[in-house]
Amino acid sequence: MKYQSAVKLLFKKLPDNLVFLDIETTGLDPEKGANIVEIAMLKVCGGIEERYESLVNPGLPIPSECSKIHAIYDDMIKNSPSFDEIAGNVFSFIGHSVVVCHNAPFDLLFVYRELYLAGVPVKNIRYIDTLKLARQYFSFDSNKLGNIADAIGIEAELRHRAMADVLTMFSVAKYIFANMYRKDINMIEPSVYKYNPD
Repeated sequence: MKYQSAVKLLFKKLPDNLVFLDIETTGLDPEKGANIVEIAMLKVCGGIEERYESLVNPGLPIPSECSKIHAIYDDMIKNSPSFDEIAGNVFSFIGHSVVVCHNAPFDLLFVYRELYLAGVPVKNIRYIDTLKLARQYFSFDSNKLGNIADAIGIEAELRHRAMADVLTMFSVAKYIFANMYRKDINMIEPSVYKYNPD
């Protein structure tokens, strides 16, 4: 069965309206001052793919140890918009879609905190975490996105850049969905992310 058919069957009670999302940041904890430096999304709806990506000026220097991971440096983002400037576009692009992330709580905490701070009306969002599915239904040696991609033969370029990781995640998700279907799992119930600013 083709992967796309498997995706549709998994979501036969929902539209195949998915947004694959990834971010790069200045650190691991937004509550300790870490900010987004890049966001990328791929929307898949009715067989049509739409992309959104932007570098983001975090308003503070990017720590060198972070730049070594995602290869985003201060000179690359000095003329980029702040998250406030793109918050409306990000919110509109997600819309009513089910968001798919690899380690969703990390990405969604950053994104929804930034949306909240930008004054965008934050709502509960349905999401699917490919990391959680990999841990629950598969036995990869490592559940890191790049390692799963290697294990299933997906060639990924520019790892740890947001859009490259989104496209890798899309391929990994199709593999996961298809193989779950072969295990007679024909529906995934999305989780609900609730942002608590307190």
